[in-house]
Amino acid sequence: MKKFLALSLLVLTFFASAASAEVVVGRHSMLNFTEAELVKLMQESISREFYVGVDVTSISLKYYDSLVLLQLALDKGEIGVMTLPMCVGQFVLHSNPNYTIKGVDWWFLSSACTFNCAFLESNKELQGRFNEAIKDMKDKGVLALLEEKYINNLDVNNIATIEIPKFDDAPTITVAVTGDMPPIDYVAPNGTPAGYNTAVLSEIAKRLHVNIKLENIDTGARAAALQSGRVDVVFWFQSNLDSNVPAIDVPEGIILSEPYYKWNEQYFIGKK
Repeated sequence: MKKFLALSLLVLTFFASAASAEVVVGRHSMLNFTEAELVKLMQESISREFYVGVDVTSISLKYYDSLVLLQLALDKGEIGVMTLPMCVGQFVLHSNPNYTIKGVDWWFLSSACTFNCAFLESNKELQGRFNEAIKDMKDKGVLALLEEKYINNLDVNNIATIEIPKFDDAPTITVAVTGDMPPIDYVAPNGTPAGYNTAVLSEIAKRLHVNIKLENIDTGARAAALQSGRVDVVFWFQSNLDSNVPAIDVPEGIILSEPYYKWNEQYFIGKK
């Protein structure tokens, strides 16, 4: 996957001939910032030098609750480009030969974006246990190995379904996955979660000696799934290592685990 997706910045020509025309950018729904608030943050708080191929003074944002809806919007011309974390963008490019990179966003270059598990604030005990498990996985190099196998060197045509262990007389924790951030959070066409998310959760289950039940939801339903008690944990919310950057994806009442993955590049992807 890495070799196939070694894409050159020479292709980043979007907006070159029409910098003043507003372009609609689609992205996954963020749960603590409106589209207009996030555009303002991008335009006022971030140095323009972090963007390649994109004039951020001439964009608007539109949220979508799933990757499928994002791609449909791009295919129909409802949006000009969609923005995705680099590894997700690479996965989408591999799967869609009619897409290409139109720009790169380094607006978190100095303080990486992260993916974290999410919990209700009232469930700090479970958050603490997940933190211990994730820290142990980092310290022992397990997370790095999973990242190499299921993200950096993934065979996208052969994504393994990982068996999460089952324990007799152990409590069950319900974890929401979306399938909207492949290969980080991937759900196979038959509806079965697979790859990195199941590999990480399998390791957490072993360390906590719990049974994990997976529940498929859309990106936009993450907070509601926690607040309603439908799930105990959501596999991903987006955060940032810089405490000065606003929490664009974490509503009040929701707390996060230690990060299990980080990145500092977003791709703007459009049609060729």
